[in-house]
Amino acid sequence: MNNIESRLQDVAVDQAALAGQAKDFADRGFLYLPDVLSDAKVTEFLTVIEALRETLENHPHRSPVEGGLNIRPVIDKHPLFKELLIWPQTFALVVRLLGHYSIQLQQSNLIEAHPSNERRLTGWHSDGGMPMIGVNGIRAFGSLKVAYFLRDLTEPDMGALMVVPGSHRLQGPPPFLPGERDPVGATELRVKAGDAVVFHQGTWHAAAPNLSDQSRLALYYGYSYRVLRPVDYQRMPAELLDQCSPVERQLLGETVTHQGYYVPTEADVPLKPWFEQHFGQADRGELERVANVSLRVG
Repeated sequence: MNNIESRLQDVAVDQAALAGQAKDFADRGFLYLPDVLSDAKVTEFLTVIEALRETLENHPHRSPVEGGLNIRPVIDKHPLFKELLIWPQTFALVVRLLGHYSIQLQQSNLIEAHPSNERRLTGWHSDGGMPMIGVNGIRAFGSLKVAYFLRDLTEPDMGALMVVPGSHRLQGPPPFLPGERDPVGATELRVKAGDAVVFHQGTWHAAAPNLSDQSRLALYYGYSYRVLRPVDYQRMPAELLDQCSPVERQLLGETVTHQGYYVPTEADVPLKPWFEQHFGQADRGELERVANVSLRVG
């Protein structure tokens, strides 16, 4: 295998499109990506999930929800889920938005919301953990999520993702009007099976109520800088890592050196050659150049 891995050869890199998407992401805090999964791939995911349902319902990684599934992590539950780690239609955008090669899969989540007249799956929140890392009350950008939807959510109150555009730039939560369940500016996204949404960790979001006659089913893959800890794993299972390429192992939290998360060597970040081929030198590389120059005496 050459230094640009075969899995990465299939990743679409359209620089003009990525530049426009990065601008929209900075302004709005999210991006809608239609048709990133084919109908056949959606069917494949649905088939695998149903085949695994009994196992997942009794798995220790299932979080309690009122009906439905909430599995974290999901990437290790079947080989199909690993395919989304470097998905051709989304991976370049993830890397472009994070702007670095020292990144990881921070979390992977299968989440299902059954219809309910009593409560929605999740209320309004932003991501990023506790304590909040921010500047002047605004959450700093360290991670993002890609949500892949496996069922059509094209009508109101089907449990779809809701967002407040631009809320990643607010100091604190968005305002609520008295008696309202949703904040000012809230938008319920209408998506089809196979569509994806990428959103900033600071973007305030929630699940819409699901008053329909079907369950909402989606996969969420979160990526972050490797200086941050993963959300739902400490170390991936050896049997999964043994099936991975070097770049996949990096993305799943593996290092070669003991300081590889913080000051990575070339061996710690095999994604670096591909990153530099498409995006040039990362910020840390420029800092290293300046540091090396400043070491000289005389």
